[in-house]
Amino acid sequence: MTPTSPRMAYVAVPFALLCAAAAAAAMPLAGDDQLALYVLALTPAALIGCYVVAQGVLGDRHFGAVMAVIYIFVAAAIFRIRDYDDKSIDIQVAAKLGSFAMIFATSALFYSYAIGRLRLPRLFYAWLAFFAALVGCSLYAVKVPFALTCSLLFLACYLYAVHLCVWLTQRVAIQVMMCAALLLCVGSIFVYYAIPSIGVMQAWTAEGGFGEIGRMKGLTGSANGIGFIAAFGAAMAILYFRSVDFFGRCVALALIPSALVCLVLSNNRSSMLALAAALWVGFVFRRNAAPKILMTLTAGMVAATALVFFSDEIFALLSRSGRAEEITSATGRSAIWSVVLDMWSQKPFTGYGYTSALAILPLDPRLFHVAAHAHNMYLELLFGGGLFLLALFLFALWQTLRQAIRSGAVNEAALLVVFILRGLTEATPFSGMVGYASIAFALTLALVIAPLVRARAAAAPVSAAGPAPAPRESYP
Repeated sequence: MTPTSPRMAYVAVPFALLCAAAAAAAMPLAGDDQLALYVLALTPAALIGCYVVAQGVLGDRHFGAVMAVIYIFVAAAIFRIRDYDDKSIDIQVAAKLGSFAMIFATSALFYSYAIGRLRLPRLFYAWLAFFAALVGCSLYAVKVPFALTCSLLFLACYLYAVHLCVWLTQRVAIQVMMCAALLLCVGSIFVYYAIPSIGVMQAWTAEGGFGEIGRMKGLTGSANGIGFIAAFGAAMAILYFRSVDFFGRCVALALIPSALVCLVLSNNRSSMLALAAALWVGFVFRRNAAPKILMTLTAGMVAATALVFFSDEIFALLSRSGRAEEITSATGRSAIWSVVLDMWSQKPFTGYGYTSALAILPLDPRLFHVAAHAHNMYLELLFGGGLFLLALFLFALWQTLRQAIRSGAVNEAALLVVFILRGLTEATPFSGMVGYASIAFALTLALVIAPLVRARAAAAPVSAAGPAPAPRESYP
């Protein structure tokens, strides 16, 4: 057994002994001691869980990957329904806070090791400056505690994503995201049919009532949320199918049909378009790009000609309501964009603070109550942080695309296209609390940054000791 192989034997044997001891100890318990019985039975699992979590935090690659899947799943999933005004800390909120706490701890330990040992590239610091500005914009938001929580957690996810790609390798990080997407998609399909109150989206119907509208929201709380997870998961599974190992390919084969089912049931057209664009980029620019681009331009001209003569019919066909106005107004988003730009013009350089759209836009008399954000990633940043924040974002995004093109990272460029295009109609991943989309965005950036870190480490190894001692068999 090599030092880096999973020490499963050291886990399985003590776990079996603990289970046997718990079973023997539970035998004398009377029937009215159910609580004690449950606690005693769960003790072995809790002890092993603590061991796995600790090893993942300390840098064990195998346990780290397992815990990363759990962290991402817990951060993205919603298992219960409660009133919007209910902000109490229940078991789900506690689980999410625990996951983010472990993400903070893992990132802190890794970067305490990395200081003095790894030379991080300028691209890493460009995005670090952006997330620092995001935290700064939270200080004058309408709801400062909420905004600070969202921005700091986003920063932690960015640092954690770089840790995943550098320490666990890019291949493992990709498989982690695919595993989390598979769990979310399969779980969403289950609750969609078995527990419609959780899995089916509810909204105002055409008849004026409030009820189920048939769109899947699954374990994410919104149809657009599960639509993004399905699109991003399918994109990763298809683009990286040849790059992952046997386990990764098995996950990809299970994820692709599950994601497509969720994409169809969620009826999230922006995610469908983003997935198609990402696959097109991955197909066209991998090799022999010129003839593929020419073919695409020809098909685009044909489609544009058809749109000129049959625009109403095509838009009505693409809409959910059968009305062309639904498409031409971007499902009512044009009215929101107009209000956002009008309000931004009053504070063009600083904006209103990160996540302030959640508190300001629903109160505007020109809009409706559910217009909780700008429904555009760029306008969301403009509204929250003004020109300064948007300029930082566009600069870092351009540098990332430039580096991806320069290094031939076609898959990473294709994943960036998902966010660039979907950001035209959705504020994700800057719409509020951190979830799967936020981690996916951070991981996409990390996939471009990680090769630069390894190249610098190989070219100029640094032997200076870091401030923290390296755990045994973890950070060597």
